[in-house]
Amino acid sequence: MIRISNKSLVILLHNPSDGFYKGTRFDRSGVFDSVLFNGLELAGRWFTGYDPFRHDTVCGPAEEFTQIGFDEAAPGECFLKIGVGLLKRPDDAPYDRFRLYDIADEGKWSVEASEDAVTFRHRVDGWYDYVKEIALTGAGSFEIRHSLCTLSSPLSGEVYNHNFWTMGQLAVGPGRLIDFPFRPDGHWRSVYDSVALTQSGVRFSRPLAEGESVYMGDIHELGREEMPYSMALREGPVKVEISGDVPVTHTVLWSNHRVACLEPYNRFCAPCRWTVRYRFDNC
Repeated sequence: MIRISNKSLVILLHNPSDGFYKGTRFDRSGVFDSVLFNGLELAGRWFTGYDPFRHDTVCGPAEEFTQIGFDEAAPGECFLKIGVGLLKRPDDAPYDRFRLYDIADEGKWSVEASEDAVTFRHRVDGWYDYVKEIALTGAGSFEIRHSLCTLSSPLSGEVYNHNFWTMGQLAVGPGRLIDFPFRPDGHWRSVYDSVALTQSGVRFSRPLAEGESVYMGDIHELGREEMPYSMALREGPVKVEISGDVPVTHTVLWSNHRVACLEPYNRFCAPCRWTVRYRFDNC
């Protein structure tokens, strides 16, 4: 386990090779275990029945890149998942992010850590050199800094952050407030009596029951193709503000009774750099 901390903020991270997460969905660099602010755990193990091969055995800010070259690969050939490596396409079935794929080439990892920052580097020869730095920037803030360089043909696609914030392990309900700097629009997957869009964000009208979930896959500002990378999540006196230096194409909301996850999507085209910032505050 890798620990970076100051007087107010403690972040625990897994080494890509420690075996905690062996899935092929999420970027294995910077897999969070816990985020504590002034002693309150704002991100932790929200799942039950731990399985390192399960697609979502991750905590806190968890990033996933869209697959590259899957449609062009024949069964038995390889496609790319940045932060994971070269994976084998097993059959003619469409790509499924929840499926576990065999890894043909996991690339080479290196990790450098100090008291207030840790840098993960992943290189897949012939494909890319990827650097992710997680750095404390203040008593209640940190950044995730990305740098992606291609080693051959251009690499492009989308990347999103799942944001598994547990907010002190309180059940998701009317106290979980989600806000954007614009009036959100979108389409719910089903008709829900527990959640609705407002002028500024998302509000829950009652606590979600165990086994219940809600989903909206296209939160956006009406009439705009891109939105600012800016959103906030609040529970009681604690607020998490999320911002970035790239535009967001859309945001997904997925929530069960343990977590309310905001998933902002942004495009990448290597070579490129982008930064996501987190700030915590007692309101």
